[in-house]
Order: sequence, then C-alpha cells, then structure tokens
Amino acid sequence: MTSPDNFGFIITRHVNSETTNKYWNECIRHIRGQYPLKKIVVIDDNSDKKYLKSEYEYRNVEYVESEYHRRGELLPYYYFYKNHYFDNAVIIHDSVFMQRRVPFEHLIKKGIKVLPLWHFNSEKKENVNNTLRIINGLTNNYDIMATLTNNREYDVLGPTNKEIWSGCFGVQSFINRDFLIGLRDKYNLFNMLNFITSRSDRCCLERIMGIIFFVEYLRLLKIPSLFGDIKKYCEWGYTYNEHCENLRNKKIPRLPAVKVWSGR
Repeated sequence: MTSPDNFGFIITRHVNSETTNKYWNECIRHIRGQYPLKKIVVIDDNSDKKYLKSEYEYRNVEYVESEYHRRGELLPYYYFYKNHYFDNAVIIHDSVFMQRRVPFEHLIKKGIKVLPLWHFNSEKKENVNNTLRIINGLTNNYDIMATLTNNREYDVLGPTNKEIWSGCFGVQSFINRDFLIGLRDKYNLFNMLNFITSRSDRCCLERIMGIIFFVEYLRLLKIPSLFGDIKKYCEWGYTYNEHCENLRNKKIPRLPAVKVWSGR
C-alpha cells in the first residue's frame, strides 16, 4: 500500500501576459507555504516565452514543456501516466492558490483512488455533439456515451441517488497513478490528445472525465468532489485583480483554495 506521504502537485501552466505569469508563481508560493517539501511538477502548455519568468528560484520543482499544444487540462494526466513522479497527484490549474493545508494524506489512508477537487451539475449537457465526437475516440466507450446521453433533465445529486454524474471542474483532481494507468488501459485515454485542440474541447473534457471518474469510482464513493460544487464554493468569474485588491485589504475569502478566472 502506498505511503500516505507519497503525493505531490502537478500544475498546468499557460502564460500569455505579465499578469498570467504571476499566476503560476503565486500558485507555487502558496503550495510551498503549506507543503514545504512536496515535489511540484509544472506542465507548460505553449506559454509565450516573452512573458514567462520565474520570480524566485523554486526548489524541488520540475518543469515540462509539452509537445502537445492547447491540450490544457489533459496534459497533467498524460505526463503523470508517463512519469512516476509520485504515487498520488493533486492536479490543479496555475490559477488556483492553496490557502490552507488540505490533508491529502487522509485520502491516501482511506484508499481513495480519485476525487475531483470541485464538481458542477449545471450545464452538463452543453455542447453534447462535440463531447460525443471526443468520446468516440475512446475504446470501451459505451457506458460513457450512455451516461452522457441519459435524458433525465432534472437529475439531482443526493444520498438516495447514486446514478447521477457530475462534471469535474477544470479536470482538477486528486488521483492515484495506478488508477490512472487502469483508465488509460481500458479507454485508451490519451487518444483524446488527437481530438482536444481548443478551449471548447477542453470544456467537453470536464464532462468526459467527470463521467469516467463517476463510472469507474465515484458511484461507489458517493461524494462528487473534495471542495463541493464550484458554483456554490466561490464567486464565479473572480479575477486576479480582485484577488490582489482583496489581499491588500485583507479580505481574502476564507477558503481552502482560491480560484481566479481569466478565460485563457
């Protein structure tokens, strides 16, 4: 059994301005404040090197420049599959700032295989045709397609309903590597690298991975995410400028992690 200390962080990074360059730097600083010794892997998705700059010489941070551009949220799973960085990964965006120490060790002790950080239940059927196009590139995809196309429009997640899937917001999760390898082997998961090339495609990926996690595990776990519904968790569309203003005024939301939006 894996050691409860055997986890690290994988950050997806895309820098296209001086402001977005601040994101990943702040993301790492916040992780380091809560987890001083944990390995961090930064997966860079086609950043503009004109703006890319480290604000500090970070220790125990590995940088990977992806050869697959615009694949975004799929990339950390691909490189975690390819490289045994640690047994368990916390996969986050560069625009997420950890404010408190979340005891991921407890998830490992409980044998949790996967748990989205946030979920969503609204707009799950958005852009269904494109989602189906991407799913069609997976093997053993019948259950995924059937779950997506279920016509129950008013499904409500609750303790008495174990058949309702949720989207995985930003495809951010805690995930065990052996479990991920199993998903790759069953579904040929990373064939999706051939189908995901735009922001719209990456939004579809939130639905696809949410369904896969549900079908393979979350149905048994009975909870959809670690932090809850993203629409209820924080202010939707909260910007980095607002975050900086709140920092100056000491009005930062009292949350385990802060997410900022920029629509890259």
